[in-house]
Amino acid sequence: MDKKRHHYIPKAYLKSFCDETGKVLVYRTEDPSKAIPLSPDNVALRRYYYSQPTPEGGIEHNAPEDVFSKIEEKWPGIVHRLHRREDVHDSLGDIFQFIALQHARVPASRDAAERMLSEAMKAEVRILDAAGQLPPKPAGFEDILDHIEVAIDPHQSIHAMVHMLRGFGQVFDQMGFAALHKKTDVTFITSDNPVVWFDPSVPDADLQPYVLQPGGPVMLLFPVSPSLVIVGDSSGREEFVANGFGVADLSNSHLAKVINRQVCRFSCEAVYAKKAGHEKLIQKHAARSPVP
Repeated sequence: MDKKRHHYIPKAYLKSFCDETGKVLVYRTEDPSKAIPLSPDNVALRRYYYSQPTPEGGIEHNAPEDVFSKIEEKWPGIVHRLHRREDVHDSLGDIFQFIALQHARVPASRDAAERMLSEAMKAEVRILDAAGQLPPKPAGFEDILDHIEVAIDPHQSIHAMVHMLRGFGQVFDQMGFAALHKKTDVTFITSDNPVVWFDPSVPDADLQPYVLQPGGPVMLLFPVSPSLVIVGDSSGREEFVANGFGVADLSNSHLAKVINRQVCRFSCEAVYAKKAGHEKLIQKHAARSPVP
């Protein structure tokens, strides 16, 4: 049977943020004053989100979901091992693949791809206009090109996922990685755009999602559960190459709050949490968007 309900955040991932009743609290950024408890089966999905037209004229609904499922099914076991502080070097490929996929498949990234394709098309139209290859503009509408909007076929952003994954690989290659276990009363949250990376040298007020300086520093955050986050840091690259994936405790409440703040800043439409109490933090950053 065709799969209709396509999750862009896997249920296997969200289950780590569920409470004892099997529900995760969903804060909508459009109204973060309240949290809605939902089953992961009813969170972060859109109908036919990864469906693609086939050369034969039909629609393929299952292929991307089937590929994603093979990656997702390994995640619960990896999370269990991370919590037990076991050696996961034999699973680093699976860990990085899962994180990279969570960046490329979400609406924030697909929206960004479609926005860039739209801007590229508008730039091409301006070039043709400057070269005199377009019909004359109607009288009184000489600035019409300043007001046009170009709609992009959403299937193009599915194809763009391949390029996003390749580009993300270059970001991965700059960093060393470690799992941080919280030892504070601050619990980690996550979002519908859970892969966070940025330039840590930029003042917080000026920080822009995914904007890096050539050769400059980069930091990555990926919440695994309310008590565990994977951190990537370019300053730890040499140690990572020498000693592998690290494990450490996070006892600084301020740093834990900084991580949650960045998670909120990178969220698109929703923030997910195991416990309530994040309303003010989410409200403060709800107007920000990770789409350039």
